[in-house]
Amino acid sequence: MIKELNKLGYTKVELLIVVVLVGIVAFITINKTSYAFAIDNTDSVEEVKNLIELQAEDYAMDNLDLFKETDTNYIIVDDLVEAGYMIGDNKGLVIDPSNSSKSYNDNKIKLEYNKDKNKVVATLID
Repeated sequence: MIKELNKLGYTKVELLIVVVLVGIVAFITINKTSYAFAIDNTDSVEEVKNLIELQAEDYAMDNLDLFKETDTNYIIVDDLVEAGYMIGDNKGLVIDPSNSSKSYNDNKIKLEYNKDKNKVVATLID
């Protein structure tokens, strides 16, 4: 005896095959386009470093007595926070945008004073 075909719709096996195929296509599409949603923190990191260096230059210009004995001096980022030149989080930490468990507070800043130009150049040391 030959079974009649189900004329009302699709069988469960056919639906399962279609769902699996749609899932595979969706998976491939999401993997190919996921780069569009990736967060690039390199610009944020550079901005924070530049801000630290600018604030260190302001700090040094306001405290020229740092350069009485030498034209090069070192401070740490925490000195800027304590003096009010940088604002950290609620614990006073200046957080690295690329790694929220890392802070800049213990990083050294090299301050070089040019007496002729009356200018300080700050360089953050990683």
